Amino acid sequence: MDIHDVWFDFAAAFVQKKNASGWNTLTSQEQEIAALWLLEADVYNGGFLQFFCNWGEEAYIYAVRALQAIGAVHALEIVQSGYACIEHLSEDNRLTQLWDIPQFLTEEEAERLDKLDQSFWEDQDRIAEVAHRYYVQQLGIPAPS
Repeated sequence: MDIHDVWFDFAAAFVQKKNASGWNTLTSQEQEIAALWLLEADVYNGGFLQFFCNWGEEAYIYAVRALQAIGAVHALEIVQSGYACIEHLSEDNRLTQLWDIPQFLTEEEAERLDKLDQSFWEDQDRIAEVAHRYYVQQLGIPAPS
Protein backbone atom coordinates (compact mmCIF):
# COMPACT_ATOMS: atom_id res chain seq x y z
CA MET A 1 0.00 0.00 0.00
CA ASP A 2 1.23 3.48 -0.89
CA ILE A 3 2.29 5.68 2.06
CA HIS A 4 -0.01 8.44 0.79
CA ASP A 5 -2.97 6.07 1.07
CA VAL A 6 -1.86 4.97 4.54
CA TRP A 7 -1.51 8.60 5.67
CA PHE A 8 -4.82 9.54 4.03
CA ASP A 9 -6.70 6.80 5.89
CA PHE A 10 -4.90 7.48 9.18
CA ALA A 11 -5.48 11.25 9.13
CA ALA A 12 -9.01 11.13 7.70
CA ALA A 13 -10.27 9.67 10.98
CA PHE A 14 -9.18 12.84 12.80
CA VAL A 15 -10.75 15.04 10.12
CA GLN A 16 -14.02 13.16 10.61
CA LYS A 17 -13.79 13.69 14.36
CA LYS A 18 -13.23 17.43 13.80
CA ASN A 19 -16.14 17.61 11.35
CA ALA A 20 -18.43 15.81 13.80
CA SER A 21 -17.51 17.69 16.98
CA GLY A 22 -15.26 20.67 16.18
CA TRP A 23 -11.59 21.51 16.65
CA ASN A 24 -11.91 21.86 20.43
CA THR A 25 -12.74 18.17 20.91
CA LEU A 26 -9.39 17.13 19.43
CA THR A 27 -6.10 16.89 21.29
CA SER A 28 -3.38 19.24 20.03
CA GLN A 29 -1.78 16.38 18.07
CA GLU A 30 -5.15 15.40 16.57
CA GLN A 31 -5.67 19.04 15.56
CA GLU A 32 -2.29 19.00 13.84
CA ILE A 33 -3.05 15.76 11.98
CA ALA A 34 -6.48 16.97 10.81
CA ALA A 35 -5.15 20.38 9.75
CA LEU A 36 -2.21 18.83 7.91
CA TRP A 37 -4.59 16.51 6.06
CA LEU A 38 -6.85 19.44 5.13
CA LEU A 39 -3.83 21.49 4.05
CA GLU A 40 -2.55 18.76 1.76
CA ALA A 41 -5.96 17.93 0.33
CA ASP A 42 -6.82 21.54 -0.48
CA VAL A 43 -3.39 22.72 -1.64
CA TYR A 44 -3.14 19.76 -4.03
CA ASN A 45 -6.70 20.46 -5.21
CA GLY A 46 -6.88 24.25 -5.50
CA GLY A 47 -3.92 25.76 -3.70
CA PHE A 48 -3.22 27.53 -0.42
CA LEU A 49 -6.10 29.95 -0.95
CA GLN A 50 -8.55 27.06 -1.14
CA PHE A 51 -7.20 25.72 2.16
CA PHE A 52 -7.32 29.06 3.92
CA CYS A 53 -10.70 30.14 2.55
CA ASN A 54 -12.26 26.76 3.39
CA TRP A 55 -10.87 26.35 6.90
CA GLY A 56 -9.63 29.72 8.18
CA GLU A 57 -6.88 30.90 10.44
CA GLU A 58 -7.44 28.27 13.13
CA ALA A 59 -6.69 25.44 10.68
CA TYR A 60 -3.73 27.43 9.33
CA ILE A 61 -2.27 27.74 12.85
CA TYR A 62 -2.68 24.00 13.49
CA ALA A 63 -1.15 23.15 10.12
CA VAL A 64 1.87 25.38 10.84
CA ARG A 65 2.24 23.67 14.22
CA ALA A 66 2.14 20.27 12.49
CA LEU A 67 4.73 21.24 9.88
CA GLN A 68 7.00 22.52 12.66
CA ALA A 69 6.49 19.32 14.68
CA ILE A 70 7.42 16.99 11.81
CA GLY A 71 10.29 19.19 10.63
CA ALA A 72 8.81 19.95 7.20
CA VAL A 73 10.88 23.10 6.72
CA HIS A 74 10.19 23.61 3.00
CA ALA A 75 6.43 23.21 3.32
CA LEU A 76 6.42 25.41 6.43
CA GLU A 77 8.18 28.22 4.58
CA ILE A 78 5.78 27.88 1.63
CA VAL A 79 2.67 27.94 3.81
CA GLN A 80 3.89 30.88 5.90
CA SER A 81 4.76 32.77 2.70
CA GLY A 82 1.28 32.07 1.39
CA TYR A 83 -0.23 33.47 4.56
CA ALA A 84 2.02 36.52 4.28
CA CYS A 85 0.40 37.25 0.88
CA ILE A 86 -3.08 37.49 2.41
CA GLU A 87 -2.40 38.59 5.99
CA HIS A 88 -2.85 42.28 5.15
CA LEU A 89 -6.50 41.53 4.34
CA SER A 90 -7.29 40.23 7.84
CA GLU A 91 -8.68 43.59 8.98
CA ASP A 92 -10.15 44.54 5.59
CA ASN A 93 -13.76 45.71 6.01
CA ARG A 94 -14.61 44.64 2.46
CA LEU A 95 -14.38 40.98 3.45
CA THR A 96 -17.68 39.44 4.47
CA GLN A 97 -16.33 35.87 4.26
CA LEU A 98 -12.95 34.22 3.71
CA TRP A 99 -13.81 33.43 0.09
CA ASP A 100 -13.80 37.21 -0.59
CA ILE A 101 -10.00 37.18 -0.18
CA PRO A 102 -9.12 36.15 -3.77
CA GLN A 103 -10.89 39.15 -5.31
CA PHE A 104 -8.81 41.62 -3.30
CA LEU A 105 -5.39 40.16 -4.10
CA THR A 106 -3.03 42.07 -6.33
CA GLU A 107 -1.80 40.40 -9.50
CA GLU A 108 1.62 40.03 -7.86
CA GLU A 109 0.12 38.32 -4.79
CA ALA A 110 -1.91 35.95 -6.96
CA GLU A 111 1.20 35.06 -9.00
CA ARG A 112 3.24 34.56 -5.82
CA LEU A 113 0.57 32.23 -4.40
CA ASP A 114 0.55 30.25 -7.64
CA LYS A 115 4.34 29.82 -7.50
CA LEU A 116 4.13 28.80 -3.84
CA ASP A 117 1.48 26.19 -4.64
CA GLN A 118 3.71 24.73 -7.35
CA SER A 119 6.59 24.54 -4.86
CA PHE A 120 4.36 22.81 -2.32
CA TRP A 121 3.38 20.20 -4.92
CA GLU A 122 7.05 19.20 -5.26
CA ASP A 123 6.72 17.82 -1.70
CA GLN A 124 10.40 18.16 -0.81
CA ASP A 125 9.60 17.21 2.80
CA ARG A 126 7.74 13.96 1.90
CA ILE A 127 4.95 15.12 4.20
CA ALA A 128 2.78 11.99 4.13
CA GLU A 129 5.66 9.67 4.95
CA VAL A 130 7.23 11.86 7.64
CA ALA A 131 3.92 12.89 9.24
CA HIS A 132 2.63 9.34 9.43
CA ARG A 133 5.84 8.06 11.01
CA TYR A 134 5.94 10.98 13.48
CA TYR A 135 2.32 10.88 14.61
CA VAL A 136 2.07 7.09 14.85
CA GLN A 137 5.07 7.23 17.18
CA GLN A 138 3.70 10.23 19.14
CA LEU A 139 0.31 8.62 19.65
CA GLY A 140 1.84 5.24 20.52
CA ILE A 141 0.00 3.38 17.77
CA PRO A 142 1.55 -0.03 17.10
CA ALA A 143 2.83 -0.50 13.58
CA PRO A 144 0.82 -2.93 11.48
CA SER A 145 2.43 -6.36 11.35
